[in-house]
Amino acid sequence: MTVRAPRNCPEEDPGSGLSRMETLLQCTGPATRSVVLMRRAGERLGLERTVIDELISPQEIVVFRLPCKILGRVILFWGVMVLHSNARGPYKGGIRLAADVDVWETAELARLMTLKTAATDIGFGGGKTGIRVDMAEMYRTFGRTARDRDFEKIITLDVVEYFASAYRDMFSKHIYIPAPDLSTGPDEMAFIYNETGDPASVTGKPEGTHGWLPGRRESTGYGCAFAALQVLERVLHRDVQGSRIAIQGFGNVGQPLATYLSDCGARIVGVTDAFGGTYSEDGLDIPSLVGHAARTGTVAGFGETPLTQEALLQLDVDVLIPAAVGHVIHKGNAGKIRARAVVEAANMPTTMDAMAILEQRGIAVIPDILANAGGVIASMEEYSHSLSARKVAPEEVFQMIRSRIGENLDLAMNLSSELGITLTEAAIQLAVERVYQVMVRRRYI
Repeated sequence: MTVRAPRNCPEEDPGSGLSRMETLLQCTGPATRSVVLMRRAGERLGLERTVIDELISPQEIVVFRLPCKILGRVILFWGVMVLHSNARGPYKGGIRLAADVDVWETAELARLMTLKTAATDIGFGGGKTGIRVDMAEMYRTFGRTARDRDFEKIITLDVVEYFASAYRDMFSKHIYIPAPDLSTGPDEMAFIYNETGDPASVTGKPEGTHGWLPGRRESTGYGCAFAALQVLERVLHRDVQGSRIAIQGFGNVGQPLATYLSDCGARIVGVTDAFGGTYSEDGLDIPSLVGHAARTGTVAGFGETPLTQEALLQLDVDVLIPAAVGHVIHKGNAGKIRARAVVEAANMPTTMDAMAILEQRGIAVIPDILANAGGVIASMEEYSHSLSARKVAPEEVFQMIRSRIGENLDLAMNLSSELGITLTEAAIQLAVERVYQVMVRRRYI
């Protein structure tokens, strides 16, 4: 693993409110969920400890300082780019902007991308970029008080534009193929395309842009919906008609996820987001809820029965789908989960302690590296079609998602049954074995 940091960077003004480099490099690498599960998988495969360490460790970590001119002022942002593995293809992973970005979370997310692309057997590796953008600090810096989405958009677009300029060569050479993530979307990806002039250098581009992919925006939610349908049919032996679903999160993943499941006949009885939630025993009117969220920016205030985050997690439902942030199902609440199955639409929404509790209670978990892989599967299609003039229909993209998730879910379920391990452990083992085999062939190890 190589770690590079910026040179000759002057210290920030202690009163500036901006993050010091030391807060990014918080500590030695923790034993995270993916680290523990990859190590167990490697041991089951009979791999030497040094080989397992190579599979776990990122190939390169780049800590950078990004100067950006925003509304006439130069603002300096710390960031980290983790390039975990390119054994099976170019580094692939999103660009996220958040106040709490740190090295180890970014490394965990990059590692998760390697596992996700390997678990679904597509030709990408794993990477991730995090840039510390504290929007509350930006409001203070520019003397603004009222929420202004246009102001926030200026910040995110400018940061990504300067980032694209700084790493243009890497993107142009397809060393690392970025995509949208937290606080970034198609508009930000367009700036990377503008910088490189290469439609294959980035995925998640805006509709109508050269190389964009119909169905890409809905792809992650669609894949999660397909995973939920699979668990209803194959694990719970439950008909989708009238099944009860609860969804935490109603953004780019949660909205299409809820729409597809509702269209299939499922009852979406509870939905929450960062500002509140809503519940209906008979099932929410999802088209009306989508319209309400578009007008108000939240699901809060819809319907007659409000719902808290913790109450949603404890609903008596067939399938609980955390589709917002990580670590929401933990040791403190896993014993209160009443769902028959959990589909991980968010990245790492279930902690290791909680996974053990859910297993003991017989609650099935469809892991994130399969459940939310629809986005990266669609990204592979977008990447491969970017230089082609052939039009791709959304159904063609959705069929590829169904095929990739379905085939590899079959393999994981069979391995789980054969070895007596959880579905999460089985999916991780499939991914680890695939990465290991290619690393051997390429003389990486």
